[in-house]
Amino acid sequence: MTLTGNTCEPQEGTLLDTFDAAVYNSDALLIQTESDLIRICWSGDIMAQTAPESGWQFARDLPLGPVRDLLLDQSPLRAFTPAGQVTLIRDTLLLLDDEQKTCCRIESVSLNRGNNTWSWLRTRPMRGYNDSHALICDILKKLEKPGLPAGVLKLEISDYTSKPVIRLSENAPARKSLCAIVQTFLQVTRRNEPGLIDDLDTEFLHQWRVSLRKVRSVLTLFKGVVATETLVQLKQDFKDIMQDTNLMRDRDVYLLSKDDYFALVPPQAHPGLEVLFDLLQQDRNEAFGKVKTMLKSKRYKKQIKAIQKLFENPKALPKGPKADAPSKVFAAGLILKRYKKVCTLAGNISDKTPDETIHALRIQCKKLRYLIESAQPLFDDKQVKRLLKNLKGLQEHLGSFNDQSVQQATLAQCLDRYPGTGANAKALAESIGALTAMLYRKQLAERRMIIENLSRFYSPDTQGAFNALFDLKNTDSKQDNTQVDS
Repeated sequence: MTLTGNTCEPQEGTLLDTFDAAVYNSDALLIQTESDLIRICWSGDIMAQTAPESGWQFARDLPLGPVRDLLLDQSPLRAFTPAGQVTLIRDTLLLLDDEQKTCCRIESVSLNRGNNTWSWLRTRPMRGYNDSHALICDILKKLEKPGLPAGVLKLEISDYTSKPVIRLSENAPARKSLCAIVQTFLQVTRRNEPGLIDDLDTEFLHQWRVSLRKVRSVLTLFKGVVATETLVQLKQDFKDIMQDTNLMRDRDVYLLSKDDYFALVPPQAHPGLEVLFDLLQQDRNEAFGKVKTMLKSKRYKKQIKAIQKLFENPKALPKGPKADAPSKVFAAGLILKRYKKVCTLAGNISDKTPDETIHALRIQCKKLRYLIESAQPLFDDKQVKRLLKNLKGLQEHLGSFNDQSVQQATLAQCLDRYPGTGANAKALAESIGALTAMLYRKQLAERRMIIENLSRFYSPDTQGAFNALFDLKNTDSKQDNTQVDS
């Protein structure tokens, strides 16, 4: 048998990926050449479409095509940036028998970077030549597997994740576990700073804020672990750090939803929305300038480093009365108490409940989720994930309800800021009126969904699941009784 191929011209390509390596973590590489945008998956698929004529950052910027659709579904908000240069050679090889008949086709891809090569092959059997196909497969299986492309090609693939694993020991003092949790979240915060300063995409600010919010919540929720004076100072530090980012994040949420807003109102209201979004973009630009200045300031760098240093050594952290409590028992009690608080609030929610009460429920649910996620390594992973899934479903509706409430207030503020005369002012007022009405209708729909989800979240089954996992005193008593009975 003979293996033949074509004389293929090498193509120079740029590897692209997001900050959290969304493409590589899906077992694939994204390569842009002069003519094509190619996704090579080492499980056996190649997907390609015509490369865009100009530069792009986000999946939504790409021309229509299968790669765009997949990337848009996989990572709609993150920017794609260069991760290295490669030389790409693609070919279709033919396996010929002694009569020069094609027994098998083999798709071949080779990526070269410096002196390193990573190759990918896939066989395509021909009808009536099963033995030949089996033969070539046996030969290929005996070859040494080259390993993943990152190792072979010496690629610098980001190891960033917004949800890193936290290693905790159930019998360790609560103070030690708190330090581990806070250190982990602060590392996420620091990793997002460069991308936030460069304004690569909106997720850098979002995840920077979420990680700091988790730290602040966990510190408050781990009541009695840290000395009161230290906790008061930390709360003030986090307030000082985060307050400058509130407006930027608020405007980011609006601008990301621009297409949705235009779809909510009739076309005649669109000119006024254009005026509105110009105002929002101006606000966002000014807010970003302040955030960037803050992040690059000596004060911020000194403040965040001091907070990190405080949690490096658990024994040096000023302790409260519960600092030495066993971590699992302590965390279980906190989670169960917080869940009961949520249930108490949830039981009073109705169609006539004031918005403020629903917002309070949202905050309590968020704190409960932060607690569970932080302490997750101490408990049965499958059971925790099941409870978190129910909680996340409820939080989505609570978050949407809150967003629509905040957005209506912001629209009213924009109307107050704009001069009351002229064509633009009239168009703005009309579009804001139409949009506010639609947001209110959506908010009413979300309220109904919240009530529906709440009934499941504090149902006897869910309460039983929480008690079984986190009510350690009763669980231990049941186990002791079982042992006595046996």
